[in-house]
Amino acid sequence: MGLVSFFRDLFNALSDTENSIKLDFKFTQKEIYEIMAVSKKENIKYFETLSKMPNLKYFDISYLLSQVDLDEEKIELIEEAQKIYNEKEFIANGQTESDFVFRVAANLEYLNKENIELFKELVKCKNELYDFKYALQNPLKYMAKNETELKFAFVTVYDKNN
Repeated sequence: MGLVSFFRDLFNALSDTENSIKLDFKFTQKEIYEIMAVSKKENIKYFETLSKMPNLKYFDISYLLSQVDLDEEKIELIEEAQKIYNEKEFIANGQTESDFVFRVAANLEYLNKENIELFKELVKCKNELYDFKYALQNPLKYMAKNETELKFAFVTVYDKNN
């Protein structure tokens, strides 16, 4: 009976969402059904909010709804992250907006409005890291320090002929 009630709830949520969607929607009906089919049941209520974000694509929304445990605060952080995304900066580093969204999703637990600029700088770096947990939890430790102290390495060279 658990499986039957799950599908019943899913289809009820689908119809509620479908009824609340405007005609000028950016996804086809088929895409909406596909997104809803893979979404976590508790995330379906955020579909409309995510779909109204101008830069999120079909795949990005599908990923967020199916892989991330969303709440109102996380939705606000995703909106903030979309505002700081600058295509020219990221494309120059070979990163697409979907890469950015995946990194946002991987770090939602540690993101807040105070460290989102640091997050942007971390994402702009050319690397394959998606999890910035430690840097976001303690940003001062990982910020570059401007040290003016000069350090030298000396090596003694011996002439074998002498």
